[in-house]
Amino acid sequence: MIRRTLTAVLVLAALVGFGGAAVAAPSAPSAPFTWPPADITPVYETAEQLTARVAGFSAREVELVPQVVRGATDVRPGVWGHEAAGVFDGLQYVDNFVDFTTPRGPANFFIQIHAPGFFTTTPAQMCELTTCTGSTRTASGDLLLFTEYTAGSGGRTVYDFRPNGEVVYVSTSYATVSNRQLARLATDRAFTFTS
Repeated sequence: MIRRTLTAVLVLAALVGFGGAAVAAPSAPSAPFTWPPADITPVYETAEQLTARVAGFSAREVELVPQVVRGATDVRPGVWGHEAAGVFDGLQYVDNFVDFTTPRGPANFFIQIHAPGFFTTTPAQMCELTTCTGSTRTASGDLLLFTEYTAGSGGRTVYDFRPNGEVVYVSTSYATVSNRQLARLATDRAFTFTS
């Protein structure tokens, strides 16, 4: 219980001065958050379209990581895919690992981007699968859900549930990457299937 409380305090502290999307401090929602949102237009892309799209995602990672993680150098995006790197088998999401170096040592994050209409797990269901440590709404209507895995090597994930039905999540097991930084990456609108 003490650990969860401490984690919640750290999440709140991390959100103070949040430099990406405008985020309110975590609080009880004023309106219920419905997932998936009504009237979603699913986005379907072919393997060729996904291959072209992820080239832009990689370029954005190289540009964004040094802006988000102070002192990050040697940013190396991994190969995008679904179940395996470079494999696009009809599923409407993509993911990769991005390795980089910080003044405190090596780090990485894992990013997964789901097209609108395909991530149907609700935030409440996510909290049944892992330990939720906090949530907040952004000015643009996103719900950011902060989670932590205590099994294995552990890790933290920030899920960005977007009003258009997209979900972007970013994970790390490195202490050198904060929840605030994960949230800035997850909310970056370059990571989208709708442009």
